[in-house]
Amino acid sequence: MLRRTERTRRSLAVATAAALAFGLAACGGSSGPKNKNGDGTAVAFAVGQRKPFPMLSGTTLDGAKLDLNTFKGKVMVVNLWGSWCPPCQREAPYLEHAYEAYKDKGVQFVGIDTRDDQAQARAFVADKQIGYPNLVDGDDESLLTKLVGITSLQNVPSTIIVDKDGKIAWRALREVTYDEVAAALDTVVTQK
Repeated sequence: MLRRTERTRRSLAVATAAALAFGLAACGGSSGPKNKNGDGTAVAFAVGQRKPFPMLSGTTLDGAKLDLNTFKGKVMVVNLWGSWCPPCQREAPYLEHAYEAYKDKGVQFVGIDTRDDQAQARAFVADKQIGYPNLVDGDDESLLTKLVGITSLQNVPSTIIVDKDGKIAWRALREVTYDEVAAALDTVVTQK
């Protein structure tokens, strides 16, 4: 019995340390490469190297149901964010500006709010005047879990551009600017 208790304590200690490390790394929005895993980078994928983006669905911050399948055939910009994340706060106006500039060019923006208090998230959207829909990732992080291999669970913010065929054309695992999102969109929107 004592061995089982000691194993449980060790397991709890390891889980607590992992949770603390995850929490400290959860807002990884600095500029430039961070490590050999690619965190902090932005990369464009050649058409032949693109992988499918999962068609997520769920509830938005305003309580509506949203299924990304409704945007098939459009270029999508998907941004993972949290109101608690300073880089997310800095990039939000740039993303809204890009949304306004590209929404009439067949581009749909969607946010995924994660690890957040919904009241704070709604206040963030109102304060930043974000006009595009934002899915809410619940406590189980079911939306983020579907993005494993596309983005790291620690990389908030992350921005992903999905081409008209539903494949990942561009990805930034850090805070973005309007100019870089616009440049990436200009390339993806004009591709055949």
